[in-house]
Amino acid sequence: MRSIKRYDGINVVPFIDVLLVLLAIVFVISNFIALGKLDVSLASSSTKEKIKELKREIVITKERKFFIDKKELEKEEFIAQLKEFKSSDDITILSDKGSLYEDFIFVVDKLKENNLEKISMAVTQ
Repeated sequence: MRSIKRYDGINVVPFIDVLLVLLAIVFVISNFIALGKLDVSLASSSTKEKIKELKREIVITKERKFFIDKKELEKEEFIAQLKEFKSSDDITILSDKGSLYEDFIFVVDKLKENNLEKISMAVTQ
């Protein structure tokens, strides 16, 4: 009878290869962050879909004004107007580049509170 050779350990070379790749990725990303090379511009996009028709339009200006379908509203009126939206409405948010992120979050939060899930953002290219 022939005996089967047994190895006394596990092969750790693939494990070391994976760790070295992960370590290289961490070093590269940390250098970009430390040097400030990651530019973020939320107001534009190189890939976008053309909007055929704006059904419900919400605009946020840098002066902190809110518009629904080109009608200016105060925050309380804005919240009341959202209750008239249907869950099937397609809503497009057009936010000015200089508007506050806080205002954008306020709008999205109020849309979610009213179970309005069909939301899209309009951007420039």
